[in-house]
Amino acid sequence: MSAKADLSQSSFHEEYLRTERRAAPDVQAVWIGSRKGQGKALRYASFESALRYIGLKAGISVHPHLFRHTLAQGVLDTTGNIKVAQEILGHSHLSTTADLYLRVDQQAMVTALERTKINTGRAKKYNSWPSAKAAQYVFAYDDETISELERAIAQASGVEPPGGDS
Repeated sequence: MSAKADLSQSSFHEEYLRTERRAAPDVQAVWIGSRKGQGKALRYASFESALRYIGLKAGISVHPHLFRHTLAQGVLDTTGNIKVAQEILGHSHLSTTADLYLRVDQQAMVTALERTKINTGRAKKYNSWPSAKAAQYVFAYDDETISELERAIAQASGVEPPGGDS
């Protein structure tokens, strides 16, 4: 963001506080007590109480920490970078951020599988992939090696190999 854009946003914020919220000149808070607060920043307890009252009127459960959760989830959804979210939230340990904010939703799983399918399709052009039979083995054997293994196993056990002499 340019310094000019940053300055205009800062000016906009100051103008909003001064005219709309009737904040005292030294107040930089967004949540202002207009009537009894006389333009001063709301304390956390007052803000929480007001927010819960608004939520009650709207028929929803809301609390101030939801803003923090929304920010964290937005950062993770936008950047995919948990370290950025950790820094913004001020967590000392990455595990705190991960435990509280990392989640896997169905759309994310569908998107990941679609991208994997596309990437796998690209890889098929350049690699020869083993048959479905190869999936039952730990190593990526080619079809000829699989047939030889099955014949050797059948011969050692005295059983006909699956699918005849494949």
